[in-house]
Amino acid sequence: MATVTASKYGTISKLGSTSFSATRTGTGSTVSNQPTSSNDIATRLLYETGKGDEWGIERLYLAFDVSAYASGYTITNLKLYYKPTTSTTSNFKIAVIKSTAQGDADADLATSDYYTPLDYGVDYADNDGTDVWADSSSLSYFDLNSTAIAAFSNSYVKLAVVEYVHDYSNSAPSFATDWKAYINFGTVPYLSFTATATGYGNDVIGVSSSNIDSVNAVATADISEIIGV
Repeated sequence: MATVTASKYGTISKLGSTSFSATRTGTGSTVSNQPTSSNDIATRLLYETGKGDEWGIERLYLAFDVSAYASGYTITNLKLYYKPTTSTTSNFKIAVIKSTAQGDADADLATSDYYTPLDYGVDYADNDGTDVWADSSSLSYFDLNSTAIAAFSNSYVKLAVVEYVHDYSNSAPSFATDWKAYINFGTVPYLSFTATATGYGNDVIGVSSSNIDSVNAVATADISEIIGV
């Protein structure tokens, strides 16, 4: 299995008292880049009622440089690994969506990246309400889909983890709540996958292609034919 650790990662949050819609969109209130806390909020959905309603949303943004696997490989079994904590709200449902923030996986987040770079129409996981952020301290993962795999060809996989029930679904909460998914950033989130070379796939002089790394110092991933075959 191959792994690629997020080179840029962080969270953006926003509190608002105007409306759920206004809180969900626009510019964020606070941003955290490359945090190191062992018990940090990754994703949150807040709704408080009282003298004045207040909403709060926090999202996790991750950027991976997968340029080494952008061509010459078939990518399968793609998973997003993270380290949760027991502070997480039970049954906290999440969705994983496309993001265009963080440059070429080399730029810090800004509060302006809170909403505009997110594409809620491009799912990087099933996003059917079955993915739950673990409320444990064990290394956990989410399966990512073929759309996320296709992003490898662009050299960068950039995504956001958002709360599913209200944020992803764009549905204002109707009762007071404060759901939080916690993460241990001591383990930086990473992608795990199988990368199978897609180069010359035939035997050469009776030697199985699976046992051939290169021919005349040319990697098999870069070979389409040998002597016209």
